[in-house]
Amino acid sequence: MEEPKAEGTAESKIANPESESKSSLDREVSALTLANEFLNREISRLEKERDGLLRELKYVTAGYSWRVIRGYRQWLAHHQNSAFARFSESLTIWILSRIYGRLETDPEELYQRWMTEHELTPARIDSIAAAILAFPYRPLFNVCIMARDGIVDDSLSTAITSIQAQIYENWQACVIGNATENERLPAASEQHAQHDSRIRDTIPREAEFLVFMDQRGELSRDALFELALQINRNRGADLIYWDEDKLDRRQLRHSPFFKPDWSPDLILSMNYIGRSFALRRSLLDKVGGVRLDSYDVVLRASEHSQEIIHIPKILYHQHKAGESWEEREALEGALRRRGIRSKLVDSANGHHFVRYEIRGHPRVSILIPTRDKRDLLEKCVDSIVKKTDYDNYEIIILDNDSNDADTLRYFEQIADKASVLHCPGAFNYSAINNRGTDAARGEFLLFLNNDTEVISPEWMRALIEQAQRPEVGAVGAKLLFRDRRIQHAGVVLGIGGRAAHAFRLLPGDEPNSPELANVIRDCSAVTGACMMMRRALFEELGGFEETLPVDFNDVDLCLRLRHRGYLVVYTPLAVLYHHESASRHFLPSHSDDGTFVRRWSGYIAAGDPYYNPNLSLAKLDWSVCV
Repeated sequence: MEEPKAEGTAESKIANPESESKSSLDREVSALTLANEFLNREISRLEKERDGLLRELKYVTAGYSWRVIRGYRQWLAHHQNSAFARFSESLTIWILSRIYGRLETDPEELYQRWMTEHELTPARIDSIAAAILAFPYRPLFNVCIMARDGIVDDSLSTAITSIQAQIYENWQACVIGNATENERLPAASEQHAQHDSRIRDTIPREAEFLVFMDQRGELSRDALFELALQINRNRGADLIYWDEDKLDRRQLRHSPFFKPDWSPDLILSMNYIGRSFALRRSLLDKVGGVRLDSYDVVLRASEHSQEIIHIPKILYHQHKAGESWEEREALEGALRRRGIRSKLVDSANGHHFVRYEIRGHPRVSILIPTRDKRDLLEKCVDSIVKKTDYDNYEIIILDNDSNDADTLRYFEQIADKASVLHCPGAFNYSAINNRGTDAARGEFLLFLNNDTEVISPEWMRALIEQAQRPEVGAVGAKLLFRDRRIQHAGVVLGIGGRAAHAFRLLPGDEPNSPELANVIRDCSAVTGACMMMRRALFEELGGFEETLPVDFNDVDLCLRLRHRGYLVVYTPLAVLYHHESASRHFLPSHSDDGTFVRRWSGYIAAGDPYYNPNLSLAKLDWSVCV
């Protein structure tokens, strides 16, 4: 008689391949269903927010005051160089300040107001808790507290306390230090682990994401929630970073850094990601594991993945910390790994310039539209000839119906320096420059206003070394007014509902000038007053859009480049004076702004990726929006 088989024996546990396959498929279907439900809820929530904002916008723009302000702004834009316009603007500000009180301009005061508006209230905490319950995926985070310069007990305790205060509770933490601290690390971890088992002395393998922070920093209470939310929205994310501010000795927050989205050129100029970010475990393993230098980790990770997400929220607070003693070494290593032939130059503000080796000795065609105004054109041409340290260029003057006798004589006098191409007819910047390119013989085109003057001898080299890069579409310069204030340091989409120059009228010389005005970085657009690009690429795009004869044709060209996947780069190493259309005090708009807005409304509404959504769209000074 056969004995019955005991339940749970090896024979009874032989797996059925079809059953396992079906079970695995069911789990995948269930996970996808939950993810789909979550994303549908997110879409519904965002649509409600959008509809509410559109109703508010419609209410505001339908008002009488908005129509008056819009008309005034248009008038001011076309008369910005006149003394009467400047007087009118000052008078308007004085009247408004008398009626409504003086506008707050101190950045720290503005930030204090911003913090009040974005305070983590009990109602917000309750909504976060409810959202966590709805997550289809609740990733386990391991928070790595970096103690690279030796353990500081008080700071470490504060950092751990900020982790324990997280609303999202699926986390573990550990302390990582350098080799000289190995004996103290277990003791430091054990001391805190006695009260919380989630604090470990090693990094657990089951954690899918590692969150890095400095021991002198603190995470905001909602930091890990926001991170989990982004991962649920972007399941392919590999590297995630966020905005930050600083803490003083009294634990008061100040000096916010509202970061741009991923900027491959800015990260080679400065470690703008900072010391707190999250990285997928599999990517970390690929780049060699945990390293104490956060800059090195970010640079290596960005070489293996483009799934880089920016959370535009202040989620980290940094106490004063020492400078990274390996930053230059990390950057030099990244350039070697990428095979970039260049030299690294330290900037005066402690950041870096990657100076790319110019391939060959390419010819540059400088195209300068003009009409009369010999004094301006002569200064421009003389500054090019006398100051430029690059010799393979040609100057082509694009004459738009000059009739001043002195100017016409000047054209004859500079025959050995420049050629003159006559472009008759109504002024159309786009058409004039397009015609000029037909006569150009250079591999690179340099569009230059007649009211500019060269300041830095290396200006043309600085433009060429960026424009020659295959991934770069256009490159722009740093332009200053005669009093050394900034006229152009990149273009920001959305300011004033259209586009405007970043940092305009702020100090142009270090150390008082804005940090981002003094580093090579990516922008959505640069001004055509001094812009270089490869001739072949310009022709591939069909040149400037001639239905934009006066305004926004340069921004339109840059956005077409961006749409094709090219980068637009700003370099502060090319420095010129710009008197900003001094030869034409007034030009009708020809509905350029309406044409531009209709064409690029989607891009404008989406927001400039290199301009944080927490910053003001009503000012040019990179100040916080309150």
